[in-house]
Amino acid sequence: MLNIAFGQSKYYIDNLSENVKRGLRQKVRRGEYPGVAPTGYLNNRLTKKMVPDPERFKFVKKIFQLYATSNHSLKEVRNIITEAGLRSRNGKILCVSNIQAILVNPFYYGAFKFNGELYQGNHKPAITKKLFNKCQKVMKSKAHHTNRGIKFFAFRGIFNCGECSCGITAETQKGHNYYRCTKKKTSCSQKYVREESLNEQISKILQKVSLPSAWTKKMIAELEKEKDKTERADFSFVQNLKSQINECKDKLDKLLDLQLSETISTEEYAEKKQKILNQKIEISEKLKVFQQKGYSWLEPAKNFILVSNEAKNAASGTDLAEKAEFLKKVGSNLVLTDQTIKYFPRGAWKILGNLPHFSAEPRSGEAQNGTENREYSIVLPG
Repeated sequence: MLNIAFGQSKYYIDNLSENVKRGLRQKVRRGEYPGVAPTGYLNNRLTKKMVPDPERFKFVKKIFQLYATSNHSLKEVRNIITEAGLRSRNGKILCVSNIQAILVNPFYYGAFKFNGELYQGNHKPAITKKLFNKCQKVMKSKAHHTNRGIKFFAFRGIFNCGECSCGITAETQKGHNYYRCTKKKTSCSQKYVREESLNEQISKILQKVSLPSAWTKKMIAELEKEKDKTERADFSFVQNLKSQINECKDKLDKLLDLQLSETISTEEYAEKKQKILNQKIEISEKLKVFQQKGYSWLEPAKNFILVSNEAKNAASGTDLAEKAEFLKKVGSNLVLTDQTIKYFPRGAWKILGNLPHFSAEPRSGEAQNGTENREYSIVLPG
């Protein structure tokens, strides 16, 4: 009798366990996350779904935006968001590991992981996949950013020697930073150049391709007018994106059939599914952005104009690392020859560099000379 009772109990427990697992599998396939809502969301007990937390949801996007700038560490992001008013459900301050967990959680762009597999959720995303990817790149670049004991030089690693094509290294002598050819390939006659000289040259380059604030506002206003006139849905483009989304759905269905028929392993299924699902989410985001804003050259042109205006601030600033990053945007094939920077302007930056009087704000005397009404036609690549 004991054996029979034990057998019945074991059968009931096994059956109950399988029913629970089956229920969880069905839930995640519907896009419902089977767990406690992460920071910024709440579990709705009536609908059994994840809903945005009216108090904390707005802070989540801010966390990603702050970190994506790469100007803040995890601790600084935590401090800023704490001052803004973010607390945990029990009223405590979030720790740095909580911020890091938020930044790597795919739940915030509309997906979630369950048993090692990635699923598309039906909850409201807090951010876009593009912003999530940007944060991952920043986090990767900050991991072991510099080796201990090695001094940081802002302009090291971005130039090559114009004589022998070797890299340009840096060292400190008598309180000043000097840059020189590594001379690894052959003897080279190029001399040392001080960091102050490079800083001055880079400032002049950035100033030459920068846009004054007054002109930036006028050009943005013109672009906004053009956007209002030309913004429309491109039927063929939309249909192409929808077709790609349907193809991803078909691939997921076929992949599931292969997994159920045990043609492929569970690990291989999870890996391929994650790749296809991420592709489907990215295409869906493209479609959403296009339907809302239109898909044209206007937005890239607007971003370029704004960045050109930021170059002016970088040129007049003291952040050498920022200047180095801007220089890499402006030109390619950066070389040092006879203590002088030489480069090839990239794309539209070449256009700005060839235009007159873009190196400074309009002077007060220009209005008297009639130059305030001067117009320039700039064609930016779409």
